[in-house]
Parts: sequence; structure tokens; C-alpha cells
Amino acid sequence: RELFLRDLARLGLNDIYYPVGWAANHSLLYLIARCFTELPVANVLELGAGQSSILLSQLNECLKREATITTVEHDVQWAGKIQSQVKHQVMVASLAPKVIEGHPIHHYGGAYFDSSAPYDFILVDGPPANGSKDLVLNRLGAVELLAKNLDRDFVLLVDDAERRGEDMLVGLIRRKLREGGRDFKEAAIMAAKQQHIFAAGR
Repeated sequence: RELFLRDLARLGLNDIYYPVGWAANHSLLYLIARCFTELPVANVLELGAGQSSILLSQLNECLKREATITTVEHDVQWAGKIQSQVKHQVMVASLAPKVIEGHPIHHYGGAYFDSSAPYDFILVDGPPANGSKDLVLNRLGAVELLAKNLDRDFVLLVDDAERRGEDMLVGLIRRKLREGGRDFKEAAIMAAKQQHIFAAGR
């Protein structure tokens, strides 16, 4: 928390965030702020709207980065609420049944990302994967982005990595990156929740 507040103060940004409950916690907000201030982030895809969406928008404006940011959200009302607080697009994508690595899941349907775009910053914090056991593996759908849509230089953050479904996602991402011959590093931050970080290139 103190690191995040320090970085906000350096940027001249107010602490308007509510990192409680299921929302992005301080360690995730800190990671986002650090990546945006230290790396040449240009094309962002965020899965799941919330406090992190607001921070991304504020950082983009404050740093005059002009990064392209797309937030994907399945809940229409929540997407509208977040859209009113950010300057980038919050795309509504209904959840659709899919099968990933033999696991039936519900993940964002339709063209929820630009299939021609190389993303250099991806945040996986949606769709919902807590509560019912039927939701646990829903975020496995994020592997759809790995084959063609990761830039050579990238950061990929998986939030809630302490949970079973996200733990499986981390393992699947690792395997897919290795199979694709990607040279990457990884690390984890363990706080009230856990974030797993994959990074490559710059």
C-alpha cells in the first residue's frame, strides 16, 4: 500500500481507489503503476473491469502515454459504471461456453480482442472465477491470446493466482509460452492476494 501511495504521490494522482473485497488489491495496483511508469507500454488488454481500469486510464492520461487500452467486461451495468470513469473503451462481451484443454468453461465470447493486435500488457482479472465450483476454471480462456497476440516485449499479469483456477492458468500459460519458443521470465507477488507475472523482451 505504501509503495503504491508513494508512486501516486510522485505522479500527482489522488488516491481514489477502493482495493477491498474482490477488487484489485494494493499489490496489483502497485504492479500496474510500476509497469506503466517504467516500461514503454503501448497496447493494453484488460480482462475484467474495476479499480485497475480507472488506474490504467489515469496513468495513461497523466504520463501522456497515449497507449491503446481496451477493458473487457461481461456485466453490462458494471461496464457502464466503469466506462463513466475512464477515457478508454470498456467493451461488453457476454460469456460463452468454450472448451480449453478439455475443460468446459464460460469465457468472453465474440471478437472481444483485436485478433490482429500485438498486446504488450495483458491483465487477467476476469471473467468471474470465484464462488460456484462451475466458475473456477473460467479464466483459462485467456490462453486464446497467447498464440498470435502477445508482442515480443510484453508483461502478462494474472491476478488471484493463489486460487486453483488461476494456478492452473499460470501453469498453462507457462507451457504455452515454452511450446511457442518464447524467452520469458516470471515472478510472483504475494500479499493479501497473489499476482503472477510473465515478462519478455524489454
